[in-house]
Amino acid sequence: MNKITLMILTATILLAAPAYSAEPTGLEIMQQVDARDDGDDLIQKMKQRLVDRRGDVREREMISFRKDYGKDSKSITYFLAPSNIRDTALLTWDYDGIAKDDDQWLYLPALKKVRRISSSDRGDYFMGTDFTFEDIKQTPELEDYNWMLIGSEMLDGQAMWVVEGKPKSDELKKNLGYSNTRYYVRKDINMYVRVDFWDRKGQELKHLVSGEIKQINGIWTAMSGTMSNVQSGHRTELTFSEHSYNTGLSDNTFSERMLKRGYRGK
Repeated sequence: MNKITLMILTATILLAAPAYSAEPTGLEIMQQVDARDDGDDLIQKMKQRLVDRRGDVREREMISFRKDYGKDSKSITYFLAPSNIRDTALLTWDYDGIAKDDDQWLYLPALKKVRRISSSDRGDYFMGTDFTFEDIKQTPELEDYNWMLIGSEMLDGQAMWVVEGKPKSDELKKNLGYSNTRYYVRKDINMYVRVDFWDRKGQELKHLVSGEIKQINGIWTAMSGTMSNVQSGHRTELTFSEHSYNTGLSDNTFSERMLKRGYRGK
């Protein structure tokens, strides 16, 4: 076989071979998570159960509102019950990228005081739950982490990407409260259903697991979520209901005035 014939044969084999797309990078997967359709706005009710190591339970009721502004978003959450924390509220303006710090304000009606949450406080825990102020946001700030795809696996019968995110600096590690995070992202819907967290010292800290994921108005939605702290034995259980997507929420919903006013709906 001469050289020309060999080259033609090789080219023919290469053209006939099936094309395999390269796996996405960890960052690309998290960008797809960030970009997935979650509606232009959302209203939902929430029930919260705080369960301590002894099994003692505290229950709360909340309502939250969220609206997207391009890649940015704003949200406000009000506590409705019990009476001793009613009208406590958290307002978040979540900006895409790191050029501008996110804004968060916590209103404490007993003190008639608004506390601004600084970037150095975002690793603090929110209202005795196992969620930090940072955890409450829709997705983590992608530019704060180095992302790496570490593999694929099956979880509850679903194919998952497993992506690790490590803070880019010691300062971020301190502010966020984590040395490492691991996201399990469903390949079919670009939605994470489990997150593992390690503390600043690299010790296993807590796990977030979403449950009963279904479509509401064509949007994939988690109906529950549990954050379990393995160090304290405490967990926070959330159930979500009465979802209303794309209602055309007013921009005034997400103002400091509304934060202080409290929820005046049904």
